[in-house]
Amino acid sequence: MSNNPACKSPAVSRRTALKGIGALGSIGLAAGFGTAALPRRAWAADKFVHQLGWVKSIQFGGHFAAIEHGYFAEENIEAEFLSGGPGTDPHGTVISGKANTSDDAVPAIVLLRAKGVPIKGFAAIMQRAPDSIMSLAETPIRSIEDFVGKTIAMPSSVRPQMNALIKRAGVKQSDVRFVPVGTDPGILPAKQVDGYYGWASNQGVMLMARGVDIHIAYLDELGAPGYAGVLFADEKNLEENFDLFVRWLRADIKGWHWHLEHPDEMAQLMVDKHGQKGLDLRMQTIESNLMHEFVNIGAAREKGLLWAEPDVFAAGIEFAKESGALPADSNVTPDDVLTQDVLKAVYG
Repeated sequence: MSNNPACKSPAVSRRTALKGIGALGSIGLAAGFGTAALPRRAWAADKFVHQLGWVKSIQFGGHFAAIEHGYFAEENIEAEFLSGGPGTDPHGTVISGKANTSDDAVPAIVLLRAKGVPIKGFAAIMQRAPDSIMSLAETPIRSIEDFVGKTIAMPSSVRPQMNALIKRAGVKQSDVRFVPVGTDPGILPAKQVDGYYGWASNQGVMLMARGVDIHIAYLDELGAPGYAGVLFADEKNLEENFDLFVRWLRADIKGWHWHLEHPDEMAQLMVDKHGQKGLDLRMQTIESNLMHEFVNIGAAREKGLLWAEPDVFAAGIEFAKESGALPADSNVTPDDVLTQDVLKAVYG
C-alpha cells in the first residue's frame, strides 16, 4: 500500500508502441499448467455466458482467441460473450443468472460485496489497471509530488482516490488544480493541462496514434492498488458449478496466451470477425501490443496468466477505507471478495 513517489514507467512514444507490433516473443505456459485437452464428452456442450464489462474490442482479445482456436470446445463448453457498454449492469446480470461471469476492477467488487452483493472474484486478467495520469514526455509527471503547481484533468468520481493519495504524500490539495476531463485527450498535447486521467490502453493509444510522446504514471504505481478485468461470479453458482468454472478458465487462459503471442493477428481477428463494427485496425493493433504490459506482469508472470493474489484485494480494501469509499469499520475481508480455488485447480 505504500506510495511509490518515483514511478518507473518510461515515456511511451508512438515509435516505441509501433516498434513492438509483431515483436512479442513466444510466451511459454507457466510451470504446472496442463496443456492436454480433456476428452470430449458424448453429450451436449455446457453453455457458459460471460457479460463483458465493455464493448467487444481488443481488450477482451484472449476470450475470442479461445473461441477462435477451439479451446472452449476442447473443454466441451459453448462459450458466449455478451457485449457491454453504457447502461450495462454486469453485476446484476451475473446475480440474476443471465450470465455466469463478468469482469470489473477491485474497488467495485469490494464495495459491492461490502453492501451484501454475493459476488466473488476468481481470476484477474489485467495485473495492472490501465487507469493512469498521462503527461507529455517532455514534462513528465512521475509522482504525486510532481502534481504540485500542475493542472490535472480528472473526473470527479476519481477525486476521492486522488485526494487520499495527495494526503498520503503530504501534498496540499490547494497546490494542485483539478479540472473536468473530457473524452478527447487532445487537451494534453494542446498544453491546456499538464496531466490527463484516462486509460493508457484507450486515451493513451489515441495519443500514441497521433504521434504524441507521453509518459504514463499508472495509479497503482502512484499508490492506488488493484487489478482490472477481475473475473467474478455469483458465489453460490461458483461453488455449485466449480468444475465448469475450472474448465472455462483453463480454456480462457489458453486464449490469453495465444493473444499475447500473436498480437497483430488478434487485432485483425477482432476487426474482421469478433469485435463490434467500426473498430480501427491500427488502433486495435497498437492496443493489442500493449496488452503484455497489463496481462503478463507481476504474479501472472511468476505463477501463470490471470493469477490473483489476496494481498492486492487487502490493499484495495484498506485504500477504500482511506479514501472514504468504504466505512472505516467495514468488516469485508479478502476472503469475501476472492477465491484462488479455481486458479489452483487450473494450474494444479
